[in-house]
Amino acid sequence: TSSVTSSVTSSVTSSVTSSVTSSVTSSVTSSVTSSVTSSVTSSVSASNYTPWPRFKYLGGEFKGNLTKTRTMALSDDGTIHSLGYKSDIHIKTNTAEDRIERQDTGYKGFIGNVVASDGYTYFLPAYASSIARLGRKTGSISVEKKFRMSPQVRSGAEGTNGIIYMPSYTKTLQIFTYDTKTEEVSSFRPPKPKRFTMFNHIWGAASDKKGEVYMPPALGTSVAKIDKGGVFKYLDGPPVTSGVSGFSVKYVGATYVESVDKIFCLPRQGKKFLVINCSDDSYREVDLPKEYLSVANKNKNFHGYLGPDGWLYSAFWADTKCFRINPATLEFQWKDYGYEFMDGKPTVEEGSGIMSLGTGYSTAAVVKGNSAYLGLAGTSRAIKLDFK
Repeated sequence: TSSVTSSVTSSVTSSVTSSVTSSVTSSVTSSVTSSVTSSVTSSVSASNYTPWPRFKYLGGEFKGNLTKTRTMALSDDGTIHSLGYKSDIHIKTNTAEDRIERQDTGYKGFIGNVVASDGYTYFLPAYASSIARLGRKTGSISVEKKFRMSPQVRSGAEGTNGIIYMPSYTKTLQIFTYDTKTEEVSSFRPPKPKRFTMFNHIWGAASDKKGEVYMPPALGTSVAKIDKGGVFKYLDGPPVTSGVSGFSVKYVGATYVESVDKIFCLPRQGKKFLVINCSDDSYREVDLPKEYLSVANKNKNFHGYLGPDGWLYSAFWADTKCFRINPATLEFQWKDYGYEFMDGKPTVEEGSGIMSLGTGYSTAAVVKGNSAYLGLAGTSRAIKLDFK
């Protein structure tokens, strides 16, 4: 602890001490694994310290105790389009003016986006029976009914053949597909994993540089993959637990980092993060520091993203704390943005407009330049993190 304290500049010390209690500080060296301990020591040194992004509220408000959106699609003109999750909503974020505005015509039932190679960004159907897409050049949105009923997907990724694969968030796993060339949809039920689990829900998908799609478990214990030929399989390896059991959601989302050729899956309610090595299909889970878990909300993160600085960041869900991971070293850090959320008001609730943690502080995120814009959830004000 003394070595950590002595190597931190005064500005860094203030940010560390604000988010870590004195008891936690004294136990960093003894209770964190050697890899995490070394990351704390190295990453807060004056020479290697990566500044945390600056928090900013955008202009405009959208009040209401509901999760407004779980989608963020960026058009070429710099406008972010967010469609509704369970309510008819279309929010435009003007990134030139840093302002949100609700549109007269809304859409509902969508979650997540796939930035496809055909020039469109797709909105995936969670509760909708349609697929929506944004023409990135034109900024126009079209919606077309494709299913008899909602496929209950929560994520998707494009393979090398131009097909978007969308795993279902259901007890019996189903893979829905959308062919970007023919605009046709289909589905198949993959074989059950050899390792029995009662639930096989998936809430995350990402493709690597070869176009192979990897999917972490949300309630199951096996990592799934669809190769370049469209063949589904489960990877060999130990059960994925994230340190939780039952209906606690392990992982939501998946992010590919090309510099290390790995996919990172951040926890929603879990106590570990998952790293999938795309070069050999191995994977491992890494414990979150006990000090972080002792202060974090159970619902830590909605969907992580790769920041402009090369670190992986969590998206605020039921917590004002943000964590980040260095994909090259697996260093883990966190910061509490509670003061920034208050924005001069007596409480976080007054500053943000959130009425219930169940609706979340934010959802998905999209990066534009040196900024990360986060999806408007249960707050009345949208958030931006500035990495400049």
